[in-house]
Amino acid sequence: MNNGVSIVICCYNSSKLLPETIRHISLLIIPAGFSCEIIIVDNNSDDNTSETAEKLLKRYVSKKSTYKILFQPVQGLSAARKMGFENSVYEYILFCDDDNWLSTDYIEILKNTMEKSEKIGAVGGESTAVSDEIFPWWFQEFSQSYSAGKQSESDGIITGEKAALWGAGMAVRRSALNELYSKGFRSILSDRKKNVLSSGGDIELCYALRLAGWEIWYESSLKIRHFIPGHRLKWEYLRKLSRGFGAQKVNLDPYLISNQNSSDKNLQKWHYHAFSLMKKLRGYGFTKLMKFKNYPEGDPEILRIEKTLGRLTEILKIRGEYNKRMNSVREASWRNKDQIKKS
Repeated sequence: MNNGVSIVICCYNSSKLLPETIRHISLLIIPAGFSCEIIIVDNNSDDNTSETAEKLLKRYVSKKSTYKILFQPVQGLSAARKMGFENSVYEYILFCDDDNWLSTDYIEILKNTMEKSEKIGAVGGESTAVSDEIFPWWFQEFSQSYSAGKQSESDGIITGEKAALWGAGMAVRRSALNELYSKGFRSILSDRKKNVLSSGGDIELCYALRLAGWEIWYESSLKIRHFIPGHRLKWEYLRKLSRGFGAQKVNLDPYLISNQNSSDKNLQKWHYHAFSLMKKLRGYGFTKLMKFKNYPEGDPEILRIEKTLGRLTEILKIRGEYNKRMNSVREASWRNKDQIKKS
């Protein structure tokens, strides 16, 4: 085992965000006998992300860590993360977003946490939102949508059917990823791509790791600050983000529904879910649906409508693939068959 951590930063037009992110990486305390490398994956940017990264890495980290800059022409965060993993050398792979500021003790705590059990496949911590603008009054209620706050009520293994971590600051064990990919795992979700507000690749990876028999761990002492620029603090942005969350749920269904020995075969049929979503939309009321675009900020029901619309649109879009994806995950060679729930 290569004793160290590979910090993978996946970037799309990140030249303005990288300076503070890399400066914080330069302040990390590296434990004795432990090594660190930084991998920048330029996900087909059209600004000067790679050039900016080169200058910053030479300035801040070249004397204490190795680094490399890669170019991934296939857009989508999942493809960028996979390239970072494939070109990394250390046992622990830390996915640091271009707007994540890691605390100075992050590597030491990460190392100690991973060493608690060889069954830990992924670990994540607590995120605090920061911005150069004043947060809107509704932000705290919806902060989880911005990957900010606690990810669990207590430290340790995250349990439950939907247990997962967000990608900001998530670290994964190399042997766990090796096992997944060598046995044929391929991500269904492309995750974030250009300006499309789709996501979920981090959740998908956690679901796959759990189905393969690995543990997902929360450690609250792992701290990051998540920088959120002003344009993302607009209500309209959060509405679009919520619609993207709805869409991602459709592509995560195979990991949840295929994990059940349910006799209700309707759960595996796209039209069953489509009709259920239409019924749910009707439940919001005709008046609200007709005027929901003009409702004032802060109404949580508006975000629920956006998620429902996003889910319905996506399930209609991929209806021909829905059953195939369900079966592919159910029969996947990478999953631990003992992880299938008894019902």
